[in-house]
Amino acid sequence: MSINVVVLVGNAGRDPELRFFESGSCVCEFTLAINRPPRDGQNQEPLWVSCKAWSKTAQVAGDYVRKGSKVAIVGRLEIEQWTDRSSGEVRSRTLVVIDRLELCGSRSGREALAGAALDSAAAATTPSVSRGATHESPQPSAAGAGGWGGDWSSTPAGATPLSDEEVPF
Repeated sequence: MSINVVVLVGNAGRDPELRFFESGSCVCEFTLAINRPPRDGQNQEPLWVSCKAWSKTAQVAGDYVRKGSKVAIVGRLEIEQWTDRSSGEVRSRTLVVIDRLELCGSRSGREALAGAALDSAAAATTPSVSRGATHESPQPSAAGAGGWGGDWSSTPAGATPLSDEEVPF
């Protein structure tokens, strides 16, 4: 059995780079700075992690993540390999391919950024993401849910509420 799951919370080290392909899919890349706890009373340098997202997750990252944004990601480690054109050497880098992305900054900051993204998206007549929306794969969470799995303040669709007699405590 093998497990390849990475969960990180940190700050975006730069604005995401969003690229579109002729096929219509897109990819987004950015770095994530992970602050490590101080050791022996001295602050340690942050750990810089390369991150890559595809399709809708990439679009959400491109629209909402900015340099310094606090984000949480769930993904998997991958090693990219390529041949350097100038030297002919095989090069590689380790990165995290993002499966789920959560915006962790202040809600007012996200809403201001979402409003700007919605305004620019409407001007460009492209599909937009709802205000305060987060994205998780494979199912999107409820808009403005603010958590990893949905809005806990309302009863799930198709569920019947419990009476006081049915609660086991």
